[in-house]
Amino acid sequence: MQFSDAVKTVTKETIVPMVSDTILKGNVFLLRTLGNAKSWRSGYQYDMPVKYKKSTEGGIVGIGGTLDTSRQETRIKLTFQPQRIHKPVVIDDIEAAVNQGDERILELLAVEMDSIAQDLMDDCGGYLYTGTGASGSSFDSILNAADDSTNFGTYANQARATYTSLKGYYVASVGALALSDLSTAYDAVEIGGVGPSLIVSTPTSWSAYEALLQPTVRAGYQTAGFPQVTRTGVVSSTNALSGGDIGFNALWYRGTPFVKDEKCTSQKMFMLNEKNFFWAGLDLPDYEKINTSERNIQGPQALPIPKGFNWSGMLRSTNQPAEVGHMYLVGNWMSDDPRRCGQLTGISG
Repeated sequence: MQFSDAVKTVTKETIVPMVSDTILKGNVFLLRTLGNAKSWRSGYQYDMPVKYKKSTEGGIVGIGGTLDTSRQETRIKLTFQPQRIHKPVVIDDIEAAVNQGDERILELLAVEMDSIAQDLMDDCGGYLYTGTGASGSSFDSILNAADDSTNFGTYANQARATYTSLKGYYVASVGALALSDLSTAYDAVEIGGVGPSLIVSTPTSWSAYEALLQPTVRAGYQTAGFPQVTRTGVVSSTNALSGGDIGFNALWYRGTPFVKDEKCTSQKMFMLNEKNFFWAGLDLPDYEKINTSERNIQGPQALPIPKGFNWSGMLRSTNQPAEVGHMYLVGNWMSDDPRRCGQLTGISG
């Protein structure tokens, strides 16, 4: 309906005191890795000693026999460098001035910080699946961790051809998804009776797996509700979520939650043990720790403030009439045992 100026000049519009996100996508995998991060306390790189082979020295010694005193090298160091991504928050002086008093519906700075923080997390959700580990230019990711040297001949500065225990599980051109694809990948990633803790794929592949389930199983999910994967675990259904928790629908495969992630690369599926693939965040000295309000923005990117999230504070700009602040996420994703990471590619459905 088109109102006349006679009405519009004397009547205010209604502004809902909350901003709804209509662009960003949910990212359950990012929620899990950043929500259960480790600290990068100091050091120019993150070194992880790993054992790459069993010692063959020693053995049975008979009466009067000779002891073996040789020593074999069985360990190497995986090395990761911190990476940094940032987003600016810019508030013009005039905008700050007019956003005051009784006419203010939402606080400009708070809304802008909430929105930019979500954008930063959205960018990081992409790097989690696409980072190549190139020194100085890219995060590491599940992509190069879950590789058998097909695409990444080195991992953490070590050659996979030399140290074959650094090879993850990788299979290309899966085609139509079958239960045999899942079972083969699961068996490859399961070591010592400890299998994957999370399976993640696109909504399309998630639905393809759901279609493979028996009708009675599918009916059970629809009746009881899908289990909800949260930052720290799994609850039985949406009704079991506590206040403020974010839950993502999950299916089960061999007791492991299988979730759909809108940020996951098309036609890919990943299986991993989250104890062996994690985010290590570096907190910068003299930077502030803030808690984005979550009261002004509604959307899928709400996260607890993760390790490595740094805020510069608002600083006076030198070349514009404004204050500028910078949000950073500093650290890296890494795996101390890539054998426990796997990926299936080329899934057509």
